Amino acid sequence: MAEFVAGISVVCFAASYAVALACEALRPALRSGVRGIAMLGFAAAGLLAHTLFLVWRAATEPSIPLSSPFDWYLLAAWLLAAGSLWLTITQPRTPVGLFVLPVVLMLVGAAQLSSRQPFPQSPATQIWGAIHGMFNLAASVAVLLGAVAGGMWLIQAGRLARKRAPVQGFRMPSLERLAHVTSRTPGIAAWTAAAGFVSGIVLNAVNRQRGLLETVPWNDPVVVRMAAVVVWLVTADALVHAARRRAEGPRAAAWLALASAAVLSASMLWGVFGATRHGMPPPASPAAASSGPATAGHEDSP
Repeated sequence: MAEFVAGISVVCFAASYAVALACEALRPALRSGVRGIAMLGFAAAGLLAHTLFLVWRAATEPSIPLSSPFDWYLLAAWLLAAGSLWLTITQPRTPVGLFVLPVVLMLVGAAQLSSRQPFPQSPATQIWGAIHGMFNLAASVAVLLGAVAGGMWLIQAGRLARKRAPVQGFRMPSLERLAHVTSRTPGIAAWTAAAGFVSGIVLNAVNRQRGLLETVPWNDPVVVRMAAVVVWLVTADALVHAARRRAEGPRAAAWLALASAAVLSASMLWGVFGATRHGMPPPASPAAASSGPATAGHEDSP
């Protein structure tokens, strides 16, 4: 069993999600129970392989799962994939996977382009690093869920405005339910992102005190992009609140949700391809360099 789990790769569950997405896209043209069973089967198989992959990494790696960008993106993808499968089972006539699975595949692709190297850790940085990572994870998932609901709201509203009948077997959630999601997720995203940013500042201070990692300067790209994301999300939440009582409030919330997803995507691309000193080990001192491999890696050495 251990050999089987160890042999699971990212390609395994990414391919399963891609096939499930293809089955979902064929819903209007192929209204068959076999297609629905195949879609659920591939989505469930992908989620199972995804789960086993993360569990295996957590059990075999010396660090916690949120200790590298690779694991962070895969955890975000896992949360969305699990939510998509649950909603598909409980609401089989709603094409949830058509909107969520592309985001899942995007996150898996970002993981493949990201570093798998865990940050050096001490007990203090493990605690603050986990807090920092979980808040950022919650903010990103909230933004992406809001964008999915916003996109569905715009499609549903456009169909109703043109008085078009829904495609058979392709039913959207009601405008009221979608509007509820798009009006609530901005607040969750804004304040969890702000908490993630503040906890990152604390983590940076802990690293500086411990000398475990090189202190990230304030003009580092990771600080700039995270600050920009927080400012945007807080602004978007304020705009949603301001427009909530107006007739165009739901439409404004839907567009703001899509804009937030675009800002988050730009931040992710910047993080994947941009240069940063975030998480880099401190430069070795001349004394440490002359001591050789025997003393390398001992963080508490004098």
